[in-house]
Amino acid sequence: MASQPATWLPQRLVMHGVPESWINHATIDQLRVMWEVVKKDMKYQTYLLSKDQSITVANGIGLAFGGKDK
Repeated sequence: MASQPATWLPQRLVMHGVPESWINHATIDQLRVMWEVVKKDMKYQTYLLSKDQSITVANGIGLAFGGKDK
């Protein structure tokens, strides 16, 4: 990515669902705050996904060793 956030940050925010009208009227500092919120949300979503996958794997292992399907 380009080193200047003003060149890539607006597009990335739109890609993650931030309304374009917010981005068009925001300062670079406000865009950076929005980006931090998006990054934290992506990290949380990754945590939830990995937690769900871990549960699925554990259930699969249980079934493989004679456990019962819920």
